[in-house]
Amino acid sequence: MAIHLADSRSDNERAIIALINKHGELPKTEIAELTGLSAQSATVIIKKLESDGLVKRNAPIKGSVGQPKVPFSLNVDGALSLGLKVGRRSYDMTLLDLCGNVRATISEKVAYPTVDGLLSFSERAVNALLKQVTVEQKTRLRGLGVAMPFEIWTWAEEAAAPLAVLEQWKQFDPKSALEALLSLPVIICNDAAAACSAEMSFGNPEGFTHFLYLFVGTFLGGGLVINNAPYLGKAGNAGAVGSLPFFNGENEHQLLAQSSLFVLENTLNQNGINGKQIYDVHGHWNFDEIYIANWVKATAKGLAYAAQCAAGLLDIEGVIIDGALPEPVKSLLVEETRRALSQRDMRGIASPTITEGKVGARAQSIGSANLPLVANYY
Repeated sequence: MAIHLADSRSDNERAIIALINKHGELPKTEIAELTGLSAQSATVIIKKLESDGLVKRNAPIKGSVGQPKVPFSLNVDGALSLGLKVGRRSYDMTLLDLCGNVRATISEKVAYPTVDGLLSFSERAVNALLKQVTVEQKTRLRGLGVAMPFEIWTWAEEAAAPLAVLEQWKQFDPKSALEALLSLPVIICNDAAAACSAEMSFGNPEGFTHFLYLFVGTFLGGGLVINNAPYLGKAGNAGAVGSLPFFNGENEHQLLAQSSLFVLENTLNQNGINGKQIYDVHGHWNFDEIYIANWVKATAKGLAYAAQCAAGLLDIEGVIIDGALPEPVKSLLVEETRRALSQRDMRGIASPTITEGKVGARAQSIGSANLPLVANYY
């Protein structure tokens, strides 16, 4: 399989693709107005994008004075990308189209991530997914995005993995290894930042331009968006709220030890209940609701603290909370976080709006697959 080079696009082409993606469809006149391009320039660029198969013209809008307006939308088959999520309990490979539709996905549960396991899964999953697309569609595959926790080898206790296994990650270069194995360009990103990217592209119903994104998974991760753009920071760790120090009234620890699913997993295991069932986000958690209520209350306290810190430092508009959670549990967590934030001392700080993420439990997987599309077109 040959390496597919990046589909290089001009700034104006990217601006038009992003606009159409945001609005669903737009006629040329509105595209010109919103981008500040002349009607002639907008027409030339749209014709090129149409010729390249990235946009398509839809049925004319009738009823207005003059010539009917012809709206343009993205062509779902204009580009495809693959995404690999490396989780503490699973691997996921996702095939995404240009409009953000998940074409197919393959998952594999693991006790803990290993280098050999990841490479084996990646090869099998890519081969299986590419059997589901046509030869023409394969030529429009723009690469593989990988969402994984940084410095995974430092989380031995929380990941319940042997130190020797996690040490292998310290010497592992996932980008080089996966490019050599799969003959695809690879983009690596922090798992929470990838999930934030998915929310930016396919969620954010409140239209925030400055927000903190929180993803509650096995661990707690976050992402920052400033002026409608992800802010990664010098080392790519901006928004790493799980590493914030947090005092729970008895001792100080990192926030991820307060507001993560592994906390609930451990609690259940200690009470003779199978804690791994919480990673089945599509079903109902089949255990006493008192465990859920207690975990939600403790987790929300930590999320409210992160929201206050972000509001004080960055004056954000909102906090978007998502996670690998059943929807009812996520809704409870968002409501409890609003309550917890209202009880904090917010004098001198504008309280941000707390809202639910819309991409859902698979935000990290979708976000990983979105990375090549963002790199090429947005």
